Amino acid sequence: MESQENSEKPVDTENRQQKSIRYFMSGNILTSDFFRGQLFLFLLLCVIAIFYIDNRFACEQQIVKINRLKEQLTNEKYESLTTSSVLMQISRQSQVSIAINTKGIDLQASPQPAIKVE
Repeated sequence: MESQENSEKPVDTENRQQKSIRYFMSGNILTSDFFRGQLFLFLLLCVIAIFYIDNRFACEQQIVKINRLKEQLTNEKYESLTTSSVLMQISRQSQVSIAINTKGIDLQASPQPAIKVE
């Protein structure tokens, strides 16, 4: 009798494995008591996963925007520096006197220093 019981056990485990695979693949596993009891937990996990994915996408979009704005700020700083340099060069006294002479305006620099009125 013992030999018959031992020989039936391996066949029974194979049958259980086939049943469990069929049970899982057919979707009947979702109707089991365990899954019915944990349905809200699975739904909660799905909602959390969706929020996580959405949050990650939003953060990546913000990082792209921040990098684009940093590059734009750097370009604007360089343009401002270039403009101020050009304006400093144009407003020098020697450059102003050269511009006056080339345009033929009859102006001369004052030989006396400016007087500060208090």
